[in-house]
Amino acid sequence: MGALTPPVVILARPQLGENIGAAARAMKNCGLTDLRLVDPRDGWPNLAALPMAAAGKDIIESAKVYKTLGDALHDVTFLVATSARPRDMAKPVSDPRSVAPLLVGHHEQFTDSGRYAGLLFGAERSGLDNDELALADIIVQANLNPEATSLNLAQAVFLMAWEWRVAALHHIAAAKPAETVSSKTMSPKMPTDSEIIPATGTARDFFFTRLEKILDERHFFGSPEMAPVVKRNLRTYFTRGTPTEQELNTLHGILTLFEQGKGLG
Repeated sequence: MGALTPPVVILARPQLGENIGAAARAMKNCGLTDLRLVDPRDGWPNLAALPMAAAGKDIIESAKVYKTLGDALHDVTFLVATSARPRDMAKPVSDPRSVAPLLVGHHEQFTDSGRYAGLLFGAERSGLDNDELALADIIVQANLNPEATSLNLAQAVFLMAWEWRVAALHHIAAAKPAETVSSKTMSPKMPTDSEIIPATGTARDFFFTRLEKILDERHFFGSPEMAPVVKRNLRTYFTRGTPTEQELNTLHGILTLFEQGKGLG
């Protein structure tokens, strides 16, 4: 289909091997290849996945397993999370068709730097929890029948994968040959990778963990009951603008001042 790299697919806490296999089949149908499993309930490998995978057997065999969602996002800099129900979160909400061109555009811009877009799906029974959604850049909801808004895992994966494929095909068809720019016409100072490349999900998660530890040591969160809500609000705030690597490095410098006793408190 061209040189466009598809988004990675991340299944958070998947339950049934059959559903993982069906999701892999949906991926294969649409040309997606990178499947990541976060803490699968029944362990991995799971023999029940193979019969349902059909032509996607190779995706099952190459699937990677991670203990935490943060680990699975080590090279993901644009994360789209799916949710069947409205959430009280200050996150952009879009639909599958509208978000697909954003996935294509991200890959065209950043794949050569080893940075990828990701599609995040939750457990079959409960979907994604709010802490998982807080790591996303955009939440996607499909405009389905209000009386039946829940899709099974493979359906959700296929819907997102198909919309990406359609957007990618349109992008390739409309693309023009890139103009060659000589070194003489280039700006003498080009932005560095850290200035323009979004920070990975793992880098964001590390920053959040460090920030929360420092704030907790200074009793910022008040009561234990309020701590999870405040932490989630902080994560939502810092992911809303898709921070770059350089911006996170700057924030880490501020946290270092706090650790050295030069900050507030």
